[in-house]
Order: sequence, then C-alpha cells, then structure tokens
Amino acid sequence: MNRLTLTIATLVIAALHAVAQPQFNREHGIYAEDLIRVTITPGTPGAEVRYTLDCSTPTAASTLYTTPVVVSGTTVLRAVDVKDGRPCSDVTTATYVFPASVLNQSNTPPGYPDKWGHYAQISGTATADYEMDPEMTRDPKLRDKIVEGIGSLPILSIVSDRDNFFSHERNDSTGGIYIYTGTPVGDPIGRGWERPVSIELMQGPQQHDLTTTCGIVIHGGHGRLPEKNPKHSFRLKFKKAYGPGKLEYPVFGPDGPDEMDQLVLRCHFGNTWQHWNGSYRPRAQYTRDLLARSTQQRMGHPAVAGLYVNLFLNGMYWGIYNIAERIDNQYCKNHFGGKKSEYDVIKVEETNGNAIEASEGTLDVWNQMVEVAEQAGSNDNAYLRLAGLDKDGQPDTEQAPLLDIDGFIDYMLINQYAGNNDWDSHNWYAVSRHEGPTQGVQFLCWDTEQIFESLDDNRLGLDNRGRPTHIFQQLMQNRLFMRRYIDHANAALSQGGWLSAQGVVAVWDSLYSVIATAVYAEAARWGDYRRDVHPYTSRGKLFTVDDTYMTERRHLLNDYFPQRTARLLSQLRSRHWFPQTVAPRFVCNGKSSNMPDTLTTDDVLTLTANAGDIIYTTDGTDPVSWLHSQNGTTTPTAQTYQSGQNLLTRLASQGDTRICLRAICRNGGEWSPTTTLTFSLVTPLGIANMAAGQASHPRQGIYDLTGRRIANSPDISTLPPGIYIVDGRKVMKK
Repeated sequence: MNRLTLTIATLVIAALHAVAQPQFNREHGIYAEDLIRVTITPGTPGAEVRYTLDCSTPTAASTLYTTPVVVSGTTVLRAVDVKDGRPCSDVTTATYVFPASVLNQSNTPPGYPDKWGHYAQISGTATADYEMDPEMTRDPKLRDKIVEGIGSLPILSIVSDRDNFFSHERNDSTGGIYIYTGTPVGDPIGRGWERPVSIELMQGPQQHDLTTTCGIVIHGGHGRLPEKNPKHSFRLKFKKAYGPGKLEYPVFGPDGPDEMDQLVLRCHFGNTWQHWNGSYRPRAQYTRDLLARSTQQRMGHPAVAGLYVNLFLNGMYWGIYNIAERIDNQYCKNHFGGKKSEYDVIKVEETNGNAIEASEGTLDVWNQMVEVAEQAGSNDNAYLRLAGLDKDGQPDTEQAPLLDIDGFIDYMLINQYAGNNDWDSHNWYAVSRHEGPTQGVQFLCWDTEQIFESLDDNRLGLDNRGRPTHIFQQLMQNRLFMRRYIDHANAALSQGGWLSAQGVVAVWDSLYSVIATAVYAEAARWGDYRRDVHPYTSRGKLFTVDDTYMTERRHLLNDYFPQRTARLLSQLRSRHWFPQTVAPRFVCNGKSSNMPDTLTTDDVLTLTANAGDIIYTTDGTDPVSWLHSQNGTTTPTAQTYQSGQNLLTRLASQGDTRICLRAICRNGGEWSPTTTLTFSLVTPLGIANMAAGQASHPRQGIYDLTGRRIANSPDISTLPPGIYIVDGRKVMKK
C-alpha cells in the first residue's frame, strides 16, 4: 500500500464514521506561526456552535461562537452544534500544537491539582508535575533542540474533561484515573477505571491524520505507583460505548495491522530519568524495549509493532511514548488469521500474586505444552510431540506442534543476550491457537526495558517453574533441542547475525535516529523530576541529553555491544551449551564476509574450518542427525569436504537455480554448529548481451555488470531492459 492508497483508505474510513458535527477550517497539527484564526461552521442546519478551550466537553452553556477563534499557543479547541438549547451533534476536537509555546508550559495550569495520588508503599502524596524544566527551556543551546524535538515525532493528543484524569473524588465514576491509578500493591482503588477520551494522531514523518474517540485506562504494573513513576502508561480501548467499536486505521504503517481493539501507550518506565531507583536513571535511552521487539521481528517471528510519538495530555506535553499493539485475540487474528475465538493469550498477572492466567481463551493448550515439555528433557518422543514431528523427525500429519521451537529458541536468545533483569517471573506473553492451523505456543517479547545493564549479566541459570526459563531448562537436557539451539545461537551471534555487535547496533541506531531530537523535549519534561520534585530514596541530578544520555549511548556503543556477544558465548560454553569447535565458513572468491545472494558458475565457493573434518550437504538437509543417536551420525546425503574443492563444480545451473548448502565440522568427538548458505546459481552473462538487455534467464531484479544480482534489489519490471544507474552504480535490468 503506497502513501496515496493509505490516504484514500483513511478518508474512506473517516467518511464511514462521519456524522453531523462542527467543521474547523484549520486542521489539527503542528504550527510554526505566531497565531492562527479558526473558523467554525455548524454541521447541523440551523444550529449554533458552542465551544471550549479548556478541554472540557462543550455544552449548551459553553461559549457561543460568533467570530473566528484566535489561537496563539498550544490549544485544544472543542465544539458542538446546539439547537433548541441542546447539543445535537458529536463533539469536534482539534489540537493545535505550537512547539515554541511548549517551552513555557506552566506547573500551575488553571484548575489542575497541585497534588496527585497517595503513595502506595511509602507515606505521602505525589506532588503534581506539569512544567517543562525552565533551566533547560531558557538555555539558548537547548531551546531550539527542544522545539525541534516536539515536531520530530507524530503527535498523539489525548483530550478529556479534566476531572476524568485529575479529580480527587474517591468514586469509580467520577474519580480521576491519574489520581487513583489502581496499583498492584497497597490501595487498589482505580484499577480498571475507564474514561472517555478524544484522541488525535497527527503529522510526523508518516503524516498521520486520525481523530476518533475511545476509552482510556491506566496500564501496567509497578509503573502505576505514584512514588515510583509519575509518568504513567495508558491503554486505549475502542468500544461502541465511546465511538467506533474498532480502530480501523494503519497506526503502524501500510505493512502493519489496520484493525485493533486496543492500543498500549508505553511511557518507558525501567531505565528512565524519572525512575524511582537512582541507579537506573543514568541508563535512560528509550530504545531498549522496542529493540527487543524489533529484533524478534527481524529474526523472522511475530512481534509487537511500535510507533514513537510525542504525547500531549489535555494540551500539555507529557513526553515520549511508544504506541504498541495490545497482545490480545485481535492481535492473534491480525497476525495469524482465523477468528478471535480460536486463540488463547497467556500472561502473568501481577495483581494475582504473579499467577499465570489466560487473559483470553483458556490455559488448556498451555498446560498441555508445559506438561509435555517437562517430559521432553529425557524423552525424545515427548520432544518430537512438542515439536509436531513424527518418530522419523518429519512433520506429523496427525498432531500439530505444541510449541514453536524455533521461535522459542530465538525468544530465549534475545533475553539471554540482553541480560533481561526483569523477567521471567513476569513481563512476557504467550499466544496459542486451539482451533485451526497452529505452530504451537509462541512467545512474544514484552516490557524488556531492563536490559543492556551489565556486560557480565548472566540469565542462563534462571529456572522459574512454569515460566519460559523452566521450559527452556527442561528442553536443554534433550540433545535434539540443544543442537537446534546451538545452530540458532551460532547464526544469531556470528558476524552479521542479529545478536552480533553489527546486528544489534544496526537496530539500536535505527531506533535512536527516530528519537534523537525528541529526547531533548523528554529531558525538559522529566529530566528534573528526581532532583526538583520527588527524589524518592536518592536525589537525582538534572538529566540532560548531551550529558547523561550521550554518555550512556557512548558506553553501549563503545564498551557494551562490541563485547557482549563474546561474553554470552563464553557463558554458554561454560555451561556446555555451545561447542568449542568453530563452525566451518563459506568462502566466495577468497572472501568469507558479505556473501552475495547470487553466484555464477564462474565463481569459486570453498569451505574452511579452524580444525577438524568438514561434512556438508548440497540439498539443504542437515549433514548430521541426532535422532536415535547420542553422538550424532552423518546422513545419507552428507559428503566429506576435500580441502580447496570448489563446491560449484558439483552443482549444475540451468537458468536460475536456488541452492542451499549446509556444513558442519567434527573435531575429535565434538561437532561444531551447522553453517547454512542459500543462494541463486546462474550462468554468467557476457557484457555484450547485458548491454543489449538479452538475459539468459528471465529473473527480475537489478544486476551489476558481472551478471550478479544485487541483494534485495527492487523490481524494475516497468522499465525496458538495459543499463541503468542505481545508487551510483551502473547496473543492468533483465
């Protein structure tokens, strides 16, 4: 779906839900002018318009519209048609963000309380904090960066009557959800309280344009405690009681889901400037959680999509948030197909003593999986049943898998590499399908904010019964599972793998590039909280981007990521979970890095190893089997590699042939991990034929002048054959 299609789809969705209501001549969004004038036109014939500028719901008693409304700073304008003394339309809401005015955001907004909720585990009441830190906003070196940061991300504006957030009435209908947060410890009042809101997602690089209504609740566990975190997470609930029964909008872009029941607005709690623990504050980066989810997706598994936004609450800047998919049965339907009723969603509920529960569906499949996993350590048949394989190790046509083995291994590797220090007694989700096609129980990275803390963090010994770590410990006793784990670990931790320094930094920097400017605004909003508002156990300093944020970033890039992969490999080897023998390497034309995805029969492809004999296959099958064998046996199609042998001489090319080679090294009694190389083998083309665009095979894509296809090149089938310049390179389209 391109940008034009996305815009048209958005307009169609808006038209389907449109009803008579006032119309504004200026759209919501970010404005750089000193002021704008907003003209309001009633949507109902014969009606007058009443409006508010304080976020309250307009009524028949609100200000009568007579002349254009002058807006000269960040403002929320709400209007309703009134006829015969009564509102007769839906309310129109538009937020106009003037970034420069955010610098002057006051700590005493009219009508808002100077105290928030009572502390849950210590005595006292939270002091309200609304302002942007004047020490930063008055600094000429920071002002422009803060203003730029406000407009660098999409804006998510949440608007509701002030009391819905900040009323001190201890009442489940009229109490404010930011006052009574429903903490998992102490006084639970406020848990599940739901309030109506108008939301607007607008602008940013993606040029978002959404306005709708929904319900809102406070979200999370200990992040709800006022003493631990003044910046709470929210959950948006799309229900017919508030407007559309679903959100039908591509929040996460054209490749993401466009139908959702709920969204989570993650505030970033662990390792942030406002965190209660003084040792966590200097580590603030605001990318840890999304890195884990992004890495899971890049490793080829379902993951939770995210979108960075600058959130405004009733016109006040509230900081950087990450909109995340809510893991529920709608998420399962979006990603796996079928019906919502076919799925189970498993999680740990902190308010129920950290018990495992099915937030949707049942625990039946989960319990069956856990029971079989308990047996699989010492029973190959149980492992095969868990993986959905028959006695010969082939897909079982009678019984579906109980556990997505490959997905589970990569999920564990992500958390082990990252040294996740707030897992797995909680902070994880699993989903399963009890009706229809299934890969078994699948685990999803969630709330991975306490990672990359110490280079020596070691989570390999975790063994919490009934949790992912216990399932993993049981399975690692089975050689079939361990060998699969070793191969996954080798692929992920080898140079260029997603858990190598290169792979992790690539994702890390891609996330940083999105929020690099916005963190200046976040610092101005919350960087002074533990110094000036509530120190908790230790008084903090003024946390800034150029000082603390960049210090931590340099530490991770220069000290942590370059060494962490080797440190994890050392930890694995100390537990005998990874062999000392190094996997063989493929070498193409004398180079073993940046292997192309297309080779010609004129290329030279060899194998090399540090020590031992190399066994390989050319049909994509494993050269060694551990089924019914404790020490591993070579398979019928396996061959022993002869030093210097060009593997391509054994392979015939007829047009475009897709080849998968697998190789393993045996050094004494130890087997290395298995190495895999998949590529297309083509016949070399002459320069004259290429210049004329006469290819010997019809494969589409972009090719360089040696006849080798450029990896991930776009389809340029709309262009005639010939020579083109692409990214500064002379290439040929076939």
